[in-house]
Amino acid sequence: MYKQDLEQTLLDIDEEAELEIGPRDDRPSVVLVGGSAFMLNDVTNRSVTHDIDVFEADRCLREIIARYPEVNGMAVAYCNQMPFNYEDRLIPLDIGARFIRYFTPSLEDLAVMKLYAYRPNDIVDLHSQVFVDRLDWDLLERLIFDEGEALASSPSERSYQEMVCAYRQYKRRCSVESDL
Repeated sequence: MYKQDLEQTLLDIDEEAELEIGPRDDRPSVVLVGGSAFMLNDVTNRSVTHDIDVFEADRCLREIIARYPEVNGMAVAYCNQMPFNYEDRLIPLDIGARFIRYFTPSLEDLAVMKLYAYRPNDIVDLHSQVFVDRLDWDLLERLIFDEGEALASSPSERSYQEMVCAYRQYKRRCSVESDL
C-alpha cells in the first residue's frame, strides 16, 4: 500500500463509521503503529507497506475495522514493546477524517517498538535520515532507560536487554553516519 492508499482506507473506515455509529458527543479514536505510522508521518524511505497496523481502537470501531483485510487489527500484540505512558505523546494525524480521530505514537515510542523487533524493515525505518533528524534523542533515552517506561512494559528482562543492545548499535551507527 502506498501512502495515498493508507489514507484512503482510513477515510473509508471513517466514512463507514460515521454512517453506522451516527452522532456522538465524543469522536472515537484509533492509534496506528508500524510501517503505516512511519509513512503517515513522512519519516520513512519506504514507499509501500503491506498493511495498516491498528494498535488500539475504540470498541465501537472494531467490527468496522475488521471488514478491511488490509488492516491488521491485532497489533495490540505489540503492547509489551510500547513504553508506558505513550498516550501522553500521541501524534494526531490530519488526513481529513471527519469522525474518527487517528493518532500514531510519538516517533520515540515508535523507535522503541522498532528496536524491540529490529527486523530488516524496522532497521530501514529507523535509519531514514528524516526520522533520525526528527528524533528527540533525550526523550528516546528516557523511554529506554527510565524504569517506568520500556522496562516496565517489557515482557522479560532478556527482551528488554536485547532492545537496549539494539539501541546502542543504532545510536552508534547514527552518530557515525552523521559524522560523514
